[in-house]
Amino acid sequence: MPRMLRCRLLFALLFCPLSLLQAAELKVLVLDGDAMPWAEVRNNQLVAGLYFDLGQALAAQMGRKARFVLLPRKRLVHSIESGGSDVLCNYLPAWLPGKFDWSTPFIPNAELLISDQRASKPASLDGFANVRIGTVLGYVYAELDRVLGERFLRDDAPSMRNNLRKMMVGRVQHMVTNQFELEYLQRQGLFKMPLHPFTILRSFKGQCAVSRSGQVRVAEVDRAIAALQAQYTLRKILERYR
Repeated sequence: MPRMLRCRLLFALLFCPLSLLQAAELKVLVLDGDAMPWAEVRNNQLVAGLYFDLGQALAAQMGRKARFVLLPRKRLVHSIESGGSDVLCNYLPAWLPGKFDWSTPFIPNAELLISDQRASKPASLDGFANVRIGTVLGYVYAELDRVLGERFLRDDAPSMRNNLRKMMVGRVQHMVTNQFELEYLQRQGLFKMPLHPFTILRSFKGQCAVSRSGQVRVAEVDRAIAALQAQYTLRKILERYR
C-alpha cells in the first residue's frame, strides 16, 4: 500500500467521529438478574444463554456486532426509550409499557400455573380464589386477573427462580412460571419436585422492544427475524435449550 494512502487511512481512523466507529454495533439489552436458559453472566459480562445466541444472530444478520448491556429491571425502559440500547428481546408490550416499538412475535412460550403435588390443587381457576400464588413483582397476569379479580392473592418475589426455591422449601404451594424455563430446569435436574399436571394460562410468543432512538429500526429487526426463521437459525438456537 502506498505510504500516502496509509497515512490517509490512519488519519481517518484517528479523527473519525466515535459515533461512526460504533455504527456497526447492535446494543442488546439484558436484565442483569436473568439466569439460564436465558443468560449466563460472568464478571458482569454476558457469555452464554439464549439471549447471547439470539443477540449474536440478530446482529450478524444485520451486518453488526452485538454489544450486550446488562441493567436492573427498573432501568430497562429508560435505556430503550433513550437509545442507550437498541433491542430488548423476549418481552411482551403488556409487561413493559413504554415509548418504543415492538417486533413481530417469534419466541414461543406459555404461562403456566403449577402446583406442588404434596398440596391439593383446585379443580378450576376459580378455585384459586384467595389462595396464595407465587408471582413475580411487576408482572401482569391477565388471565388470573380476569378470573379472580380482587380474589387473586399474589405472593410476589423478585424472580421466577426465587419462587421455585420457595416452592421447594414449602413456602408457596402454587405459582406462575413460564414453560420454557421450567422445562429447561427440569431437564437439567435443577428442579425435581413432583407437580400436579400444570394449567396453561396462555400461550404466547415473545417479542423484541426496539428503541426509536437507537441505531436500528423495527423494520430492520423484523427482516432479520424473518431471515433467521427462513434459515432455520432461530429454530436451532431454541433447540439448544429445549
